[in-house]
Amino acid sequence: MIRLLCCFFSAVFLFVSLICPEFVYATDINISAESAVVMDAYSQKILFEKNPDINKAVASTTKIMTCLIASESNRLSETVTITAEMLDGCEGSLIYLNEGDKITLYDLVCGAMIASGNDAANAIAFFISGSIEEFAKLMNSKVKSLGMNSTKFVTPSGLDKDGNHSTAGDMAILASYAVFNKTLMKIASMKSAEITVNEEKTTIYNHNKLLSFSESFIGLKTGYTEKAGRCLISAYKYKRNIIICVTLNAPDDWEDHKTLVNYAKKCYKDISQKETLKISTVGAAENCVDCELEYKLKSAVNVKTLIYYYPFAYAPIKCGDKLGYAEIYVNNTLIKTVDIIAKEDVK
Repeated sequence: MIRLLCCFFSAVFLFVSLICPEFVYATDINISAESAVVMDAYSQKILFEKNPDINKAVASTTKIMTCLIASESNRLSETVTITAEMLDGCEGSLIYLNEGDKITLYDLVCGAMIASGNDAANAIAFFISGSIEEFAKLMNSKVKSLGMNSTKFVTPSGLDKDGNHSTAGDMAILASYAVFNKTLMKIASMKSAEITVNEEKTTIYNHNKLLSFSESFIGLKTGYTEKAGRCLISAYKYKRNIIICVTLNAPDDWEDHKTLVNYAKKCYKDISQKETLKISTVGAAENCVDCELEYKLKSAVNVKTLIYYYPFAYAPIKCGDKLGYAEIYVNNTLIKTVDIIAKEDVK
């Protein structure tokens, strides 16, 4: 079904809505995870779910929220001086910061996302908010704004502590938001990085084995505690789409994510659009010129196309001339731009 809506300002705006069938898929996939969700990042459409609403400890996947807040703070270039209270109670995975160390906030985000440093996560919290408790308030404010209705964060690191919990569904929402933060995703996709502490460089390595399995995996975060089990959130690029996979308490999480991504790909259908347009001409014997718009893509949801062109075109016009363009959106996010091309000469 095509709907046309024209408004004459400096250009003509056409609205085309392509109505695709709602795809419903079975959930009988053999995975090890106790809880899992697969989501299309642009639309937040759920493509697969298994116990999506069970409250669980989510271990270091919590650091996605911590590093997202840091990345949105506009303070990444600032230098942080490590204090004793930042390191108090830090255990497990560390980048081995010491009191008095100087490191940028950007490198702390690298340390938290790539090496899963609990000391780096704590340092981020103290630097931004002054304490763990105040930073947790900031985290939970973001939780509320994103619609993560079953989540409460207590620590920036995800170390087991009473009350720190989420669900696979909520963490998929968080990941679907986080993948559009370019700085965070640049870091999350790194297999390794050099960070500078006290003007000395050191190399840290990513725990996410999926980054080496395929270049299409672009992050996000691993996690493990005895209480949470193995947790993993991944982002996978597929035909201009991003597939989010979340598994909680998954003994075989690497294979789970490969299985889930292969399943999710089948949820995307080919969408093709070919439209012939007539644009009025000035300075020519012909009253209009025939133009064409054509594109193909894969999507799991409806797409919306906005078409822009001036209400008239000046002759001469050659076949192949660009006379406008179209923007293709999923949930108000631009995913593709296509030219409107003249299909004939007009003298």
